Amino acid sequence: MGLHAPGPEPQRSAQTLSGRVVAAGTASRQALGSLLGIHVDPLPFRVTAAAWIDHAVELTVEGGPEPVVCRIERRTPESRGLVLTAHLNVYFRGRSLPTALTQSVLDRAAASLGDTTLEDLGELLRKDPELGRPGLPVPPSADEGDRPRSLLDTWGGQDSWADFFAGGEIARSQLDSIDPSRLFHFVQHCDNECLFVNPHTVGTIVTLANYPWDERVRSPGVPTAQGMGNVSDVQTVEEGMITTEIDENDVILGNPKKLVNLVEYAASRPNPERKLVFVSNTCVPTVIGEDVESVVKRVRKRTSLPLLYLTVTPRSMTNVFEGLLVERRLAAEQVAPAPDPDTVNLMGFPPTRAVAELESLLSNAGVRVNTRLLPELDTDRIDALPNAALNVVLPNKTWQNLYDQLLDRSRLQSIFPEAPYGWEASRRWLDAIAAELGVPLDVDGAWERASSSSQRDWARLREEAARFRLGIVVRDREAFFLTTPASTWGVPLLSCLEEMGFGIDILVGVSAPATAKESALAIRKMLHDGSRHSVRAFDSFAFLRRRLQESPAQAFLSYHFFDWRLTEAGKGSFSIQHFEMGPAGAVRTLERLLAVCRTPFHRRYARYLARTDEGLVAVPQRGGA
Repeated sequence: MGLHAPGPEPQRSAQTLSGRVVAAGTASRQALGSLLGIHVDPLPFRVTAAAWIDHAVELTVEGGPEPVVCRIERRTPESRGLVLTAHLNVYFRGRSLPTALTQSVLDRAAASLGDTTLEDLGELLRKDPELGRPGLPVPPSADEGDRPRSLLDTWGGQDSWADFFAGGEIARSQLDSIDPSRLFHFVQHCDNECLFVNPHTVGTIVTLANYPWDERVRSPGVPTAQGMGNVSDVQTVEEGMITTEIDENDVILGNPKKLVNLVEYAASRPNPERKLVFVSNTCVPTVIGEDVESVVKRVRKRTSLPLLYLTVTPRSMTNVFEGLLVERRLAAEQVAPAPDPDTVNLMGFPPTRAVAELESLLSNAGVRVNTRLLPELDTDRIDALPNAALNVVLPNKTWQNLYDQLLDRSRLQSIFPEAPYGWEASRRWLDAIAAELGVPLDVDGAWERASSSSQRDWARLREEAARFRLGIVVRDREAFFLTTPASTWGVPLLSCLEEMGFGIDILVGVSAPATAKESALAIRKMLHDGSRHSVRAFDSFAFLRRRLQESPAQAFLSYHFFDWRLTEAGKGSFSIQHFEMGPAGAVRTLERLLAVCRTPFHRRYARYLARTDEGLVAVPQRGGA
């Protein structure tokens, strides 16, 4: 059963907080400190800074050996925190959390917060007369080490050689996972060479990272548009992108008029569909300090045309679609009639064969899918959202900021059931939706019709899978990739592979003994049959290479295309791209993974794929097989 995320009746606010950083004043600090049990005499603790940050409330708490930060965010099924209420997750970060502070919050916060929602806290801040006043303190951001790291910002880093999940690359490319291709005309402020970073073609291009949203493995040979998410039917759009084509003179002397002219041209073009104009500001204008945002604001005010603005900063990605996901959605909810009680929206489910099968499963049970949203994104889908009784959301941390905006002050009920990856999870997903709707449905009959044709193949393939092993390499601080399915696009890697019958070899990179022990214990708890699986540690690149060589697994997970760390060890590779939803999708997933295990190429020719410590191709020695 998933978590409910209801909100109060939609209301328009003079100050929308979603996706922004807005400092709060004395009234908010006092109210939040009292709610959480921080301001309790004679305890010395006081809230000295408070702010709405993106889609959460953060507080700086002083009075202990050093300041700590308290974060209050929306609760999800996978939330872990000091205090969990029906709707909120409260936790602290800092090197030293005083015992007295911890106990006071544990004793008081849950009762004080009660059924309080994140929207309620937002309303509390909106009533603050000092909200947003310049000079108010803002809590410090999380340590840089807590965020996903990419090879771009860890060049020469101490343990980039142990990165198999490409968390930084995925976080940095998150906009590529969304398909707003029918939503906007694209204006980019850049030099034309900026467009050559990624090739643009309707042909299938293999990226260096195995992005979870890429259908290359699930739908081989199907052309997709580069950088447009999951485009189901590629279309050529007249002037789909126009650029300012800034040159050296523009960089040295400045030329703001060039951008003004281009944005005004884009706004003046015939636009019967009222498509948005998406203005993207790139690295060079940012470095030279051009005030691009004010240009966009002036044109938006003068033309009343909906303009989206994006810079190269990660924070800009957080609220780029806010006008649609919050403001337009709230307007649609205000005028929509009461929905039919057997209708649902699917959020986070791409336009794939497996999702079409899930929709058929729901339809056979008596549930009507009203619309899908994300990765597809357009105004018609936003306007249709209130016509459903329930949002069914796919757990996905990459899209959590978008989900938060969709839930902001919404009158629709939302659940986050575990994703339907694997046989039993697919059935539980259907049961969770039926239980939430609370209307008569033919769940058993629908499941029988959907699964009967695949059941024999599922049993046969599981028997074969029992003869193979798959491996996963994870750094100790990244154990969440194995314990939190939302971090892996909703795929519960360990339980899914275990259900399919594979033995699992897990290699854990050690950065600190205490962290490694905690991570190993968390991972072991996720395994139901520990006798069939192994968890081993490594603390150097040489040790990792030896562990890979010694592992009996036929393949390891990697988000890096053609990972030579695996090929030199004679191992195949798989990624999230191999997994599909639903019972039939579970069979196809198992078939793909078995095909990787059966393929003998890397095992047979491993000696010819050997590398030096620097990653160069090693010259094979004479003799041997």
